[in-house]
Amino acid sequence: MKKLFKILAITAMAAVILIAAAPFLFKDQITEIIKNKLNASLDAQIDFVEVDLSLFSAFPEARLHIEGVSITNKAPFAGDTLFYGKEVKLDLPIGDLFNDASDPIHVNELIVNGAVARFTVNENGNSSWDIAKEDATAKASPDPAAEENTGFSFNLKHYEMNDAEITYQDIATKNKLVLSNMNHSGNGDFSSGEIVLDTYTEALVFYGIDGINYLSGQKVKLDAGILMDLENQEYTFQENKAFINDLELKMNGYVKLEEAFIMVDLTFDTPSSDFKNFFALIPETYRKNLDGIATTGDFTVNGTIKGEVDDNRIPKMDIQISSKKASFKYSELPKMVTNINIDAQLKNDTGDIDDTYFNVAQTSFNIGSDRISGTAMIRNLITNMDVDLTAKGILNFQNLAQAFPLSEGMKLDGKLALDVATKFDMESIEKERYERINTKGTASLSQFKYEGDALTKPLVINKASIDMTNARIKLDDFDAQTGNTDLKASGTINNLIGFLLQDQDLKGTFNVRSVTLDVADFMTATEVVATQKANNTTQTSTSATTEEAIKIPAFLDANLDFQVNRVLYDGLELKNVSGVALIREETVTLNNVQTDIFDGTIGVNGSVSTKAVTPVFNMALDMKNLDIAKSFEGFDMFKSYVPILKSLQGKINTDLTLSGSLDSQLSPILSTLVGDAITQLLTKEIDAKNSPLLAALDQKVSFIDLKKFDVSDITTTLKFKNGAVQVAPFDFNIKGINATASGNHSLTNEMDYTLALDVPAKFLGKEGASLLSKLTTEDIDKINVPIPVKFSGSFLSPKISLNLDLAVKNLTNQIVEIQKQKLKDKGEEALGNAVNNIISGSNPLGGIKDIISGNGKPKDLGTKQPSDSTKNPQNIPIKTEDKVKEVAGSIINDLFGKKKAVDTTKAK
Repeated sequence: MKKLFKILAITAMAAVILIAAAPFLFKDQITEIIKNKLNASLDAQIDFVEVDLSLFSAFPEARLHIEGVSITNKAPFAGDTLFYGKEVKLDLPIGDLFNDASDPIHVNELIVNGAVARFTVNENGNSSWDIAKEDATAKASPDPAAEENTGFSFNLKHYEMNDAEITYQDIATKNKLVLSNMNHSGNGDFSSGEIVLDTYTEALVFYGIDGINYLSGQKVKLDAGILMDLENQEYTFQENKAFINDLELKMNGYVKLEEAFIMVDLTFDTPSSDFKNFFALIPETYRKNLDGIATTGDFTVNGTIKGEVDDNRIPKMDIQISSKKASFKYSELPKMVTNINIDAQLKNDTGDIDDTYFNVAQTSFNIGSDRISGTAMIRNLITNMDVDLTAKGILNFQNLAQAFPLSEGMKLDGKLALDVATKFDMESIEKERYERINTKGTASLSQFKYEGDALTKPLVINKASIDMTNARIKLDDFDAQTGNTDLKASGTINNLIGFLLQDQDLKGTFNVRSVTLDVADFMTATEVVATQKANNTTQTSTSATTEEAIKIPAFLDANLDFQVNRVLYDGLELKNVSGVALIREETVTLNNVQTDIFDGTIGVNGSVSTKAVTPVFNMALDMKNLDIAKSFEGFDMFKSYVPILKSLQGKINTDLTLSGSLDSQLSPILSTLVGDAITQLLTKEIDAKNSPLLAALDQKVSFIDLKKFDVSDITTTLKFKNGAVQVAPFDFNIKGINATASGNHSLTNEMDYTLALDVPAKFLGKEGASLLSKLTTEDIDKINVPIPVKFSGSFLSPKISLNLDLAVKNLTNQIVEIQKQKLKDKGEEALGNAVNNIISGSNPLGGIKDIISGNGKPKDLGTKQPSDSTKNPQNIPIKTEDKVKEVAGSIINDLFGKKKAVDTTKAK
């Protein structure tokens, strides 16, 4: 007996080991079988990431666990993903794992998690889900068993789909249905011919036709028992509860699948008629807590849907929504909404979808003594929707706030009065054929006040009125204020209906007048990524911060002709601002804008765009007679790019073309600037104390008195690029000294400039006067000594260097050249004597006569050259030229010696 138990134990253990090992032993084989069966039965590409098999999870059945299942369409939907399932679980008999490859696999339970399905009908009527391959064996043989010789056989007893998204789109009819966040499950025995399937479904429903959304996230639930006659393909609703948001509906009828069409015969109604049903229709996002709300009157929904459904027909329908003399009141609010009447009907009498119409015969309500009423008729839902609307009444917003809870922090006040009627078709709206839109009536707003998240400061509209006597709506009067800003406007609105119904941009032409416009009043809160400095490196923070940013409204497409007495922007005050602004696609284009600022005027043409994450601008500015000191203090760009202006007094003219990026307050980011400027200075006053650069120059170059620096007519060109400014060469005069300046400096004010001074002989001091005394006045006037001055370092810590060797050489060559031209026919000896006579007695080191000895003849003048100087252009004895050079060097050194007054009269 012990031996028998031992054998049984070993056998049982072996069986357990075999069952546990089977998934690993047969995994590759099972994966291949599944792929082959699916690809053999479907005309699509099937793939999955991984397949696992467990013989314990659903014992006594095997559980097949497939991850990342995808079905990709072939032509005519090639490349489209028809289905993707994050996780698919199938329970099947263990014996099916060992079937021949040609035998079907029987599925008893199916669970799909995280599914996404896209069902599409294209322009030619082809369906993306029509992927089942025709079975040649089934066609040839009437034996039903032949239909199950390959693929899968579904004998389900339970199935479920969790967190799914299903989209149906018909390209030709422009219908689109989306079921999002869908959970669906069913229990029943599909192996029998007639079963009762217990189902539960919940989803968010989105539905639209031709871009118009009729359902936008309504929550739908269905808890129903469905009698399924699988042989006749007829499905009958039994006990059920359906919900649209929280509105409960009871449904009866059936759906039958015929060969050429689907037959639908359904009726539904609300089990109760309480007016609370109305609030149940409103999406939860847009309604407040209904606990404690008191209602009177009724609200009912009932209807029939009956008829054939195919590619060209829909069922006939008659759906009615009704309420009479209803009311409601929130317990925490003082006022009641009363006399609510609703009479609406959705109907189709023919089965042609374009014959469906929605008629609101009456809708009205009272809040206190205020009453609003309206009607609507909407026809031709598919081809070209035709709309006829009316609205009339008075609404006090304070009464509204006391009867219906507003968003947290929102406050409303003021009065709306309207009496309007409009008829239009959607094609006219879309194609902007305003002449086909018939509107009439008036609407006015008075003493309106809004406080809320949309604006940082309260908006007060003292009055606003529109006259709808034609297609283009006339804005007769608009008077508003927010913060420091006041606005008055008039003009025309081209597409108010398209703006309200079609999400079009608001288009129009307006005249805007204002005493004060403060740009900060229109700042809105936006989320931006913070950039911070750490360890001398720039790092981008992953956490978002919130700051106030100015945004151009995306919905505006308007032309503004504006005049503003005072504009406050980025710390600046602009006066008498006028011009034309075109606002479109979050971009303002400015034309012929003029403003008074800094005791001068600025003309502006260009654009500013806030469409991208980083705003950008492109501007041409014509600046005339700006006060330099005020401009320097007001413009950060002047401080950073033209710091030398701090030392100038007077006026400046500039033609400036710039582009670059803006910060959240629409101020230029200096490092991004690119452009050119032509600048003219209108000043005669320089204060060197305000500029370390000019102070250093004043000390370095003794013969220049910056107090007498005349820059009254300097014009130059500046180029902005890569965070630096390049200055083109420009000429000016410093009390008789011609100068040319050019170079560049960076945003951090690192300089690389050259100042070329052309110094006349009269500035050479007493040594120069002695040296030149024997030259004629005409010869002296020809002598100018070029002295290059180099600027480096920074504007706050400048470095100045002079090329004196070049100045000495140039002066020497000029003196010798003058005499050479006069005496070129008298020979070398005469030339030497002439030069000796010029420099005689002028050497500060003891006199040239003491250095050059001998009866008026220079000592060691070298070998005599031919008298014809044209045959020897270099006919000056070397030592003689060296002496001239020595004297010239002494003169230049004296020129840059200790600062002193220069007697220019004697120099002449």
